[in-house]
Amino acid sequence: MTIKVFRQNFNERLASVYPTAEIDSLFFQLMEHVLNIGRAEIILNVNTELNQDVQNDVVQFMNRLEKKEPIQYIIGQTSFAGIPIHVNHHVLIPRPETESLVYWIKSREPDDLAILDICSGSGCIAFALEDHINAKVTAWDISNKALTVAKQTAASIGSNVSFSQVDILKHTQTQDRWDVIVSNPPYVLEEEKPQIHANVLEYEPHLALFTLREDPIQFYRAVVQFAALHLSPGGRLYFELNPNTAKAVISLLKTTDFVDIVVENDMQNQARMLVAKTKK
Repeated sequence: MTIKVFRQNFNERLASVYPTAEIDSLFFQLMEHVLNIGRAEIILNVNTELNQDVQNDVVQFMNRLEKKEPIQYIIGQTSFAGIPIHVNHHVLIPRPETESLVYWIKSREPDDLAILDICSGSGCIAFALEDHINAKVTAWDISNKALTVAKQTAASIGSNVSFSQVDILKHTQTQDRWDVIVSNPPYVLEEEKPQIHANVLEYEPHLALFTLREDPIQFYRAVVQFAALHLSPGGRLYFELNPNTAKAVISLLKTTDFVDIVVENDMQNQARMLVAKTKK
């Protein structure tokens, strides 16, 4: 089977599942991964025969795509702020909103900071901040399986991020202080489930997505309480926000003596990022 023939089969099999433009993108992502060549080379070699091992792989991957499994999990990798990040079902696929948070932090902060990333997941924020502002980064997550994935990325890119398994909802004892603490905690509400794509609900880890109905800002509260004790004087706390609970988080910060609170809206003009300072 040639690349050309496989592409025809690929288009036919997925036509009822994805829009045409997305099928095109998925095809090239898949072939670039399997053949380890770029899009231009694929186009120039459409009559190249695929060996049997490659055929077996691409057909298996196509079957998974037909079930709407995210391509990032199938190929085991995604790009975040220019960095190749390992992903599997134990970590969320990094979102554009989170990438925006990284660039926002970069625009506001100097180099050579000590940064703590809480609820780190794949470690995408930690790796990006280490790379973009030359920060010394510590990253915490409750999931040991997520940390295993993050450490794979660290090994593959030569990162010095320090990872630890920490449950921020439990009392955390440390004498360390940081210039910046950043967190993209679980914040999706149970009542928001109908608005979430089926492939996200089926394949991505609910532990990293959902918060309690009874206390939807429980993770924010835990991070705020920790940050109040462990940020340096004048240190900054950054959050990615759920627009539906943003006001509650802002109120929490005001009652915890954080100052200079700044909220940044996303492309839909909804509150998506926040920074607040401790008093000097």
